[in-house]
Amino acid sequence: MIMRRALIGLFVVLLVACAAPAPDATPTPAALLPVTPPSTQPGAPQATIIVAGVRLPGRLLFGRDGNVWMWQDQTGRPLTSEGAALHPAWSPDGTRIVFVQRDQSFSDLIALPLDGGAPLRLTDNGSSQPRNSFERIRESIWAFYPSFAPDGRTIAFASQYAPPSGSPAAEYHLALFSMPAQAGGARRLIYADDTGHVGRVTHTPDGSAIVFVLEPATTDGASQILRYDRATGAAIPQPGIPPQSYDPAFSPDGRWLAFAGRDGARTDIFAVPATGGTVVRLTSIGTARAPAFSPDGRMIAFLAVAPGEIGFDLWVADLRVIGDGLQASTPRQVSIGLRADADSGLSWGK
Repeated sequence: MIMRRALIGLFVVLLVACAAPAPDATPTPAALLPVTPPSTQPGAPQATIIVAGVRLPGRLLFGRDGNVWMWQDQTGRPLTSEGAALHPAWSPDGTRIVFVQRDQSFSDLIALPLDGGAPLRLTDNGSSQPRNSFERIRESIWAFYPSFAPDGRTIAFASQYAPPSGSPAAEYHLALFSMPAQAGGARRLIYADDTGHVGRVTHTPDGSAIVFVLEPATTDGASQILRYDRATGAAIPQPGIPPQSYDPAFSPDGRWLAFAGRDGARTDIFAVPATGGTVVRLTSIGTARAPAFSPDGRMIAFLAVAPGEIGFDLWVADLRVIGDGLQASTPRQVSIGLRADADSGLSWGK
């Protein structure tokens, strides 16, 4: 069973999955990934195991235990250590990443150069008011799901478009914003809808549009993937994608859009031509989400809960185009016991 809409700061969408059908092949454990040391304490995280024979090209970002991690080949290492980081994304040139850093009642966008430079705070969403106070809540702002534009000059993200109000203060809906990819730039409101919250954000590879999830603000609504045209300012449903879909991710050539979609009580990875067309199923695991294409477009990675596990692990599948359709090989489990943060998603760079 999959539960949706757990909140970070009252409104960040989180998918928690449990129970999955057995995969076609049982992964063969190999070496330990140097992340969390084994523990004999009940409930403590166990060591993550990588699976023999699965080597990944490029560099894959993900969230784990409140930090941003980078997976390269068959090893993973943390890029942050404060325990309050999520939603990492690569810059187009691969020289830095952007992620969200949480604090009480607010979160900021942080740019981190990978050449050893200091982190750069892109937003200043906090408050000097006392912690645990209503005044602090009213002065603070949340920001989530950053995505670099293909030219690297701007970042689109989800954030509040009005301060909290009421007594006690209630959080305002998340809207779609854009801002320069340097510190000190002003954010610009792009799209807002009082019926829902903006969720995961991504750009089309040609930079012409921003595609994002709109999560309903009420329990009787359905999530949908929208497309904001940067030239016209219009936001319409992404062609060919049914309701109850989220986690959009474009192939590097812009031809395909992968997404997580509900199928009854199950969630799997699907793809559709970016201009609209027939939806194809890429996985049948039942707990899959957060797809990401490899930089060469030949593979797709995603997070899923394996049988008998209680957290999300990393999986990959090979892709090939057959006629006008996209086909995925049987998915291969890359990690065992990773317990990745599914809401932070995956970002795959060179």
